[in-house]
Amino acid sequence: MKTCLLLTTRSIMNWPASAIRLASVTLLSGTLLGLTTACEKANDLGLELPGTSPINSNYRDFPVTAYTVRQQPVETIKADHFLVGRVADTKVGVTTAKSFLNVQIGMPSDSLPSKYTEVKLDSVVLSLGFDQVYGTAARPLRFDLSQLQQPLGERTVYNSQSQVATGSPLVSDFVGVLNRDKSVRQVVAGSTTDSVTVRVPDRVIRMRLLRYPQAAAFANATFAALNEANFDQARLDAVVKGLAITPAANAQTQDNIVGFSRNYDTRLAFYFQGKASGKTVRRHVYAIYFGNNPNQLPADAKFFTQLSTTLAQPLSGLATPFQQVPSSATGEETYLQEGVGLGTRIEFQGLDDLRNNAQLNINRAELRIPIKQYTNGLFPYASNVYLQEVNATNQILTRTVGATEYERLIQIEKTAQGVAVPPTAVGSPAAATLYPSYSEPQYYSVPLTSYLQSYLLNRLDGELPSGLVLSPILRSSSSLTLNRTTLDASGIKLRVYFSQLK
Repeated sequence: MKTCLLLTTRSIMNWPASAIRLASVTLLSGTLLGLTTACEKANDLGLELPGTSPINSNYRDFPVTAYTVRQQPVETIKADHFLVGRVADTKVGVTTAKSFLNVQIGMPSDSLPSKYTEVKLDSVVLSLGFDQVYGTAARPLRFDLSQLQQPLGERTVYNSQSQVATGSPLVSDFVGVLNRDKSVRQVVAGSTTDSVTVRVPDRVIRMRLLRYPQAAAFANATFAALNEANFDQARLDAVVKGLAITPAANAQTQDNIVGFSRNYDTRLAFYFQGKASGKTVRRHVYAIYFGNNPNQLPADAKFFTQLSTTLAQPLSGLATPFQQVPSSATGEETYLQEGVGLGTRIEFQGLDDLRNNAQLNINRAELRIPIKQYTNGLFPYASNVYLQEVNATNQILTRTVGATEYERLIQIEKTAQGVAVPPTAVGSPAAATLYPSYSEPQYYSVPLTSYLQSYLLNRLDGELPSGLVLSPILRSSSSLTLNRTTLDASGIKLRVYFSQLK
């Protein structure tokens, strides 16, 4: 059996300044070190002890009680993607995504059809560039295209639960192929003239509006407005009140949700013939965009994604925000999912053993969050996990700095320049990052040394949290995905490395 060596008084004096002796009037009995403790070489822990002799340090794993929770509506306004589709999975349920988009002038005024004579409309193409598919790409995305009854309001707040009125579909049950390839010419390496034709994925859905009667009437009316001499954004808003892209109402498919990116491929393009002064008739194009204007106007057009989930048992108890389901009801699994708003609440157990012990130096604390393996077939793992301080009803605690109120998030311990960040600071949230491992289950890890010290000494400048909610995204983030991680709730541990004073 491996024996742990207690540290001498001389070696304790050489611990780094970050180690803290917890003040208390109550001493813990000697049985503490016998509960779930282990030994590791202190130099392996990165404690940077002076001298060359190896020194051992104790650690103890503190368990947590875990729950799956549903948080407030997700902020999807002007995110980096908008989502469309419907996908089902056995763990959470059926998730539906609908997108609502204002339109925006996207090209210089000298490109308008009104600047040409002998104008003739050839084609109108709605292009939607995508780079995310949740579900299968082997089956198409089937969706409806409708016009909004009114443009999205500039002073209205929209999120994942907002409702918007739409008109009757311009196109119903459109089949958007997701696995099509296209041929492109590529220059041969080392040559400036030779090229070859190769096949590459075609990640754009194209809808030709003139093929559908109602969409054709909409397209022709819009093109007529483009031909007006005084055409501007106000006139565009009057004729195109905005577009809704929603899963096909008459085809209850649950195959996929697609994430459309805000790039040049996503646009409504009018291809027409026209003659400039003194020139022959040529083909031209004028494009309208959806909050992804390549000319970077001061204010992009508004758009947002509406997300709803019909939760499966036993998560159906999360129908309203802030509710929670214990991990014992979900097979000791809990969930983190962007977009859907799922998080994991944890409550530390046994911390009074540290609070009431004047004989321990805390040298390092780390939260380890293991992942349930092989659960990323439908949704990729979330890349980061943030830690929100919450009360008993899962509402995030807040802190006021100056005249601004901030949500309380656990902060990083040091900046990239090595400057310590106080646990009561704002603006530098810590992210538990995914630890890749090929020999053991993957897990997230985040240091909590300074936070734990402040928590135990009641120095968090406000109400002590009753728990933490692990969330895969910050509410201020512009990222929108459906990435999800299934956690092994029984394995979440707060590991505390310590030395004992004698």
